[in-house]
Amino acid sequence: MWALPDIHRLNQTAERESKKLERAVRTGRLDRKKLTCEWQDDSCSGELRHYLWYDIFSDNPKGVLTLCEHHDGYYGHPTEGYFECEGCNRVFIENYTWEKYNTFVDDVELCLPCAAEHYISDDDNWIDLSEPATIAAVDFDRVRQAKHVIGVEMPVPKSIRFFDNAEFDSLDGHQISGNDVRDILTSARDQGHRRALLVLDAAYQFAVSVGVYVDAGEQDNRKSA
Repeated sequence: MWALPDIHRLNQTAERESKKLERAVRTGRLDRKKLTCEWQDDSCSGELRHYLWYDIFSDNPKGVLTLCEHHDGYYGHPTEGYFECEGCNRVFIENYTWEKYNTFVDDVELCLPCAAEHYISDDDNWIDLSEPATIAAVDFDRVRQAKHVIGVEMPVPKSIRFFDNAEFDSLDGHQISGNDVRDILTSARDQGHRRALLVLDAAYQFAVSVGVYVDAGEQDNRKSA
């Protein structure tokens, strides 16, 4: 549906160059070249301000965003194509592909990693698997409430782990792959999990994935055939 950048390569490069980028923010020079405002037009004025920018795929900065005093915050964001997470206070690129790396929680703009931690910590978002009736009550309205807090290739928060998923058409909502979500939840229960979390963990151009996640500390209790 779209070509995802080589995230592994980007992360490796960022790990090697993080100190260089941090130095560039302090000195205003990168690879011996003076950093200039992202806008580079006649309206640029005032002091230059340098920010490390990140993506959702690692904790290492991926680059330096430079803005003049006039253009800093011109769009209400640092600049077009970037946003500042109000959770970790880092500047993020909005996206590489169709998937947005920001979301709003109670009118607070968060990067997906911060939003994921908030979503996981709310017990109301979890489905109790102890009663079959609770699982049977999970309908499409409940599935569509799954929040987009994990992106494709984004590291899964350590407190949860992936169990299974189903994919849905993003236009009309019909399921296009995977088992019925209630069957996935039943399987998770049968394997000893006490609760599960529905997460929209991939947003493509024409489809979305809704993943079922369980507590990372719980081990599957698979019955031998």
